[in-house]
Amino acid sequence: MTRARIVCGPLSGSNEKLLSGEEVIYLSTRPEYGNVYLDLDTFEENLGSKLDPLSRDLCEIAAYVYLADKAVPRGEFENWSRDLSFFVRVSDPRKWNSVETILANTIATLSGDNISFRFAQKGNGENGAGQSRDKGHRLADRSDCVCLFSGGLDSFAGAVHLLREGRRPLFVSHYVSSLKLLQTKLMTRIEQQLSGPVEHLQYRVCPKRLRQTEHPFKARESSHRARSFLFMSFAAAAAVANSLRRIYICENGILAMNVPISEARKGTRSTRHAHPLYLTYFKDLIDSLYGDEFSVLNPFLYWTKTQEVELLKHSDFHRMIRNTVSCWGYPSQTVQYKGSNHCGYCLPCIVRRVSVAAAGLGQHDDRYFVNVFNLGDNGSEGQSRNITDLMHFCEQVSSRSVDDLVYDYPEFVMIEAQRDAYPKDKLAKIVDVYREFAQDCLEVSRALSRP
Repeated sequence: MTRARIVCGPLSGSNEKLLSGEEVIYLSTRPEYGNVYLDLDTFEENLGSKLDPLSRDLCEIAAYVYLADKAVPRGEFENWSRDLSFFVRVSDPRKWNSVETILANTIATLSGDNISFRFAQKGNGENGAGQSRDKGHRLADRSDCVCLFSGGLDSFAGAVHLLREGRRPLFVSHYVSSLKLLQTKLMTRIEQQLSGPVEHLQYRVCPKRLRQTEHPFKARESSHRARSFLFMSFAAAAAVANSLRRIYICENGILAMNVPISEARKGTRSTRHAHPLYLTYFKDLIDSLYGDEFSVLNPFLYWTKTQEVELLKHSDFHRMIRNTVSCWGYPSQTVQYKGSNHCGYCLPCIVRRVSVAAAGLGQHDDRYFVNVFNLGDNGSEGQSRNITDLMHFCEQVSSRSVDDLVYDYPEFVMIEAQRDAYPKDKLAKIVDVYREFAQDCLEVSRALSRP
């Protein structure tokens, strides 16, 4: 198992003594020499509200977790999990120590790693809280909830759904590269179509490379299982700053519940970025941290992606489908594909292509670099394995009883394993979502695999 100790923030003699003899990764957000880009002052300015010290701590911890996840490589097979120990300076160590277990469990549920934290008191001037900036009104003055907005098809459909339901979300977006322009374009179309202003807050967290950086950042891992914690933490900070207590993350049920489609994908080898268990842990974390009651909701938990696409079908919103991005490889991998933002062979690409085609809107979709439904002899092992595993899984889901499925895929009942009781009607509801998707996948596969 890979072990790493992550020292976050400015160094001191006590830090070095604590971690002597260990392999250490240093992360710092300090403007003058740090290797982490995190500008909470600009975040506050764009939000129009000041973050309290706990929220600033939460955002900093989330940034450190996000980049540590990139910096520490995973091993093969049984060495997939890592042992990550964080040393972080915070505004109130007593408060953070009281939530350390739930914080570690929340992140571990996402990443599949052994996670631990040690906290120390921030020094003078480290809180970074400046004067509140007056922009005339807070960004969320008209909002009644916060919703994550990635620029993906699910989040775009989620935005349309919530606004049509009468909600007034503050949309919060993390961006990298050209994603900022893409997110803005989608939001502009929503405003035009719905004839009203939409509150949208974008922020950036990424590695920073400066000549004077003492510890240059090196990205050595591409699985990125912990990045949902970054997205949810900034959404929570924005909610708290504006006295909002309802947070939405919009993800179709197939990729939210994400039952592993093969033995090789067990545990966090399948992403849990919107898994009900993770969302429950995150809610428990912010409830405990802020001493209040929050709602963390996924309105699409029992929807297939086809249903989401059909939501867009009844308006001109479907014309924007090709402008959304679902590929796990965006942008680092897809930059090599001219005229396409989608590799075509990762599972999100396959689920997206199946769903858009099943809804009869394939002409409005992006072009996929690889057609996994007709690989021939040109596909790589990874490309063919994804579609082979998925098709086998869909055949099993379509043909077997609920009891047989649970026997072979116990993750169906682990989706809400934190509950004291698991009603059978909910299990049937979950299986129905998968059966609807499986039917779409098998039918679209037959159509797209024709020469």
